[in-house]
Amino acid sequence: MTNIEPVSLHPSEPKAAPGQLALGIAKIAMAALCLGLLAGCMPNSPEAAANTESRYPLAAESQLVTQPVVFEAGQAELDKVEKSRLDVFLAYFLQSGGGALEIRQTADAYDPQAEARMQAVHRYLLLHGAQRHEIRLRRIAGASAEGGPIILSFEKFTATAYKCGQRNARISPNPTNTQHPDMGCSVRSNMAAMISNPAELERPRVRQPGSAARRARVIQNHHAGQPTESARGDGESASSIRDLGG
Repeated sequence: MTNIEPVSLHPSEPKAAPGQLALGIAKIAMAALCLGLLAGCMPNSPEAAANTESRYPLAAESQLVTQPVVFEAGQAELDKVEKSRLDVFLAYFLQSGGGALEIRQTADAYDPQAEARMQAVHRYLLLHGAQRHEIRLRRIAGASAEGGPIILSFEKFTATAYKCGQRNARISPNPTNTQHPDMGCSVRSNMAAMISNPAELERPRVRQPGSAARRARVIQNHHAGQPTESARGDGESASSIRDLGG
């Protein structure tokens, strides 16, 4: 049988040597590798660029807490039962981070008894731990029945915690470099649980004027080599540090 050689359509074109063919394949592979490396340097998608602060923000939810203060008919002084109830309410207010404690009274334009009752509540709160800058007196014009209550109220804030239930989510393959969906969830929830005054997540606490006498005593003790903040002076109560403001 006669062997017939294939005829080239481009006789002037030289045939590629095996070494040149291998070199061309290597160049193509190198170009693909470079493109892959460049793709890894491209900006992340919005989902991949999101951090734990944006996925699990620290926020506070508010709730209004109220309590009526009832006086006996014709009386403008607090009885023993109302004092006990006030103690519990005030402790709850201080434990919740403070803020503004409102005393609301509805009465005629000028009702001496209603005014005396409001001042009695005001004095009691001041004597048992509340600060003057924390108390708001609110008088509402209107007729009030004999023995009508005074309403105490404050806004309680609680920090929002998250339910971290995606710890077993698949993370491979991950071509977009996206973080794990539970990344930072536990840390942010623990922070929310430890914040002493969640109200400051919504608005910072108003800074109160410092105590010049306290400052002078601390400097004097420091120069004398005596304890400053760690020691409490004679007659100084445990809550006096609140006088310095937050």
